[in-house]
This record gives sequence, C-alpha cells and structure tokens, in this order.
Amino acid sequence: MRALQNGMFSTLAIFYLGIAAFGQDPSVSISGPTLGFVEASNRTAIRPIRGVLGASAVGQPLLLDSEIRNAVISPKHDYALAARAETGESVLIRFGLDSVTVDSLPGARGAAISIAISPSAIAAAVYGEDRILQLFAGFPDAPQLIGEFDASDIPGHLQSIAVSDDGALALLNFETLDNATLWALSANGSRWVLPAQRASAASFVTNRHDAVIADDAAQEVFLLSNIDQEASRLSVASFGDGFNAFAAVGASNDGLRVFISTKKSKTITIADLATGVSTVLSCDCVATGFRPLKGTSLFRLSDPGDGPVAVLDASAAEPQIIIIPVMSATIGPTPEEVQSQ
Repeated sequence: MRALQNGMFSTLAIFYLGIAAFGQDPSVSISGPTLGFVEASNRTAIRPIRGVLGASAVGQPLLLDSEIRNAVISPKHDYALAARAETGESVLIRFGLDSVTVDSLPGARGAAISIAISPSAIAAAVYGEDRILQLFAGFPDAPQLIGEFDASDIPGHLQSIAVSDDGALALLNFETLDNATLWALSANGSRWVLPAQRASAASFVTNRHDAVIADDAAQEVFLLSNIDQEASRLSVASFGDGFNAFAAVGASNDGLRVFISTKKSKTITIADLATGVSTVLSCDCVATGFRPLKGTSLFRLSDPGDGPVAVLDASAAEPQIIIIPVMSATIGPTPEEVQSQ
C-alpha cells in the first residue's frame, strides 16, 4: 500500500513539475501532451492546456512577437488567427512542436475585428473595420484569399460569423436595437437572409452546407440543410418557460448531435438527431461556446478568465463535464507538498 501511495505521489509530482516548467517559459516549446490551446477571455492571449484529460491545467500565455487581439484557435489546434494589437494586421500563428511562429495572413486587409474558422479548420473568414468580409481557404499550409464581400450596406452591428469548410459560404449575424438578421454570403457573390425571427447563434456542420441556428424569438434551435440550394428545415429543440436567450450552438463532427446552451442557465442540452431524444446535462457553468479540443467529441465550454475551464466530454455513452484548473502566478504544489498530503 505504501509503495502504491509513493507511486501516486511521484506521478503527481512529475505532472506538477512538468506544468510548472511549461508555464515558466512558454516561448521554449509546446511539446508534450496537450489538449490544445485556449484564447484568454478578452482574446488578447493564447494559453496551452497542458496534460491529458483528467490530469491537465491551463498554462501561462504563450510569448509572441507582438501583442494580439481577436484571437481564434483552430478546431484542430494546429494554428490560430488573430490581429496585431497595434496595427490590426491579420496574422497566422502556427503551433509547432518546438516553436510558435507568427506570420502575416497573405491577402488580408488591415484592422480585422472579427474572425471565424471553419469546423475542419481548412477555411476562415475575416471581417474588418471597413466592413469587408474576406474568405480564405487552404489552411494551415497554404492559405489564400478566395473571395471578398462589401457588407457596408447591411444595417446593424456584426455579432458573429460562421464559415463552411470549403470557404464557399459564410453566415453573418447582424443586430440592431430591435432586431437580428442572419445573412448568408456565397463565394459566387450572392447573398440572402436566412429564415429566422431573431437569430442569436449559428454554426456550420463539418464538411456540409448545413447550419445549426438558434432563434431567440422562436425559442427554438433548428437545422437548416443545404442552405445555398432548396434548403430544408428540421426543428432540433424548443424551449418554453424560463427561457432567456441562447448562448451558443454546435454540432458533432458527424452531424448527428447538436449541442445547445442558453444564457443564465447552467445546463447543456444534447439533441440526438437520429433518435429525436434530448439530454440535459448540468455543468455548473454558463457555457459561452462549444469549441473543440483535441480528441473525440471534446468541447471547451468556458474561458479561463471566468475561472476554471469547463469541458464537455461527449465521447462516451453518458456525456460528462470535466473541470480544468487555470494556472496562476503560483505554480501548483511542490513535490514536497505533494508527498506530505
């Protein structure tokens, strides 16, 4: 029994020492097991999630060659897109085994204020202060500009963007004082309004022109298939008494499950499209999004600035919520402290 305890203490000590070393000099290397990366809540920094599921922590911010803003992590966690804080220039941040590189995004305009990456991380959309939307494909190795759209005549303030994996379609959610409109833009130059009373969140399904859309006014989440053709609509979930507003929606890689969170509610709804059955999972958090981590059906729900990071593990028959601590200036317990426990 004593030998078993010593083995457990040694394992914990090695884990904390590894986390500490990684957090103290984030510019040296990002090798070793990670669950991916996370944007700071204000999107001005990128932090690694060091370790494996069940034994991990959010590390210190990576040291980059300049300050950034509006950072967005690739769903595959091999790169990120951001804007330089000083100039607004769009940059591509690649996560290598031994280094992090920051390069200008070819063809991008300046002053990027909103960025989106497709579900399979091969396409992206960048929206600038000039209200020009740019579509890119070929990430991460050879990104290239494939289309531009002038959205200056669309009324309202841009709330969110989503882009399809082929870069051919983008969804732009514009909000005015009393309304919200979801626009679809096609690489062929056409654009149109999607059928939603007051859209608040939208997400493309992997490798498809299908989108999951949340409608606050209808208190409904629905799947709109083939949105650039003869679209068909499937109701996924409806909400009644106590509903406030939707916070986020997402879909599994196979498109068979839809994930839903609402504002002020500390629960996650998982809708199975094949069976029509919905499961409500308590997360003791307000989920602000469904951002994939490395692994199968792992989604980050919250930001490190809001406290420990909540992760949805939907890979098992019974989904669960896992909490990942965030490293502070004081790095974990020492090996002596672990031994004394």
